[in-house]
Amino acid sequence: MPARDVVTASLRALETGEVVCVPGLADAEAVGRLTAAELGLRSSSTGTLAPRYRSPARQ
Repeated sequence: MPARDVVTASLRALETGEVVCVPGLADAEAVGRLTAAELGLRSSSTGTLAPRYRSPARQ
């Protein structure tokens, strides 16, 4: 992709309030789905080691 197109997309994203700009991505909702998935992972994370990572002796 030419640099000119990246700049054009970046400037347009700024105008529309997009926080993440992926110039070649046609599906505008894909970034939103990724963000939602990341938030889901972070909110389900705890401060303790997940059972699947514990050695058999620690279960």
